[in-house]
Amino acid sequence: MKVSFPELLKTSTVEEILNAVRDLPPQEQAEVKRRLEGLLAELDKGQAPVAETRQAGDLDQRIQRALYDAGLISEIKPRVKRPRERRPPIKIKGKPLSETVIEDRR
Repeated sequence: MKVSFPELLKTSTVEEILNAVRDLPPQEQAEVKRRLEGLLAELDKGQAPVAETRQAGDLDQRIQRALYDAGLISEIKPRVKRPRERRPPIKIKGKPLSETVIEDRR
């Protein structure tokens, strides 16, 4: 059975959320259940699913969004964006590397 990468991420997210909910005290588990039932009721009324109305981010952002929507966290922390450094090219002796690659492919 092949599992696609996006499908694996969805499963991973769901499993992580379920594990987090299992670790909660019974009162908070009941609150999560109540809120999820509320979301399902909204979907039954014809409102668009959350996944279709929001662009999916990386795994951490999706987990934070789900926990925020369930009322388990009060804010979603922004994703840390690291500036990408452009490294200087490496100097090599002899003919250009691109020519060597082309010759090896012949």
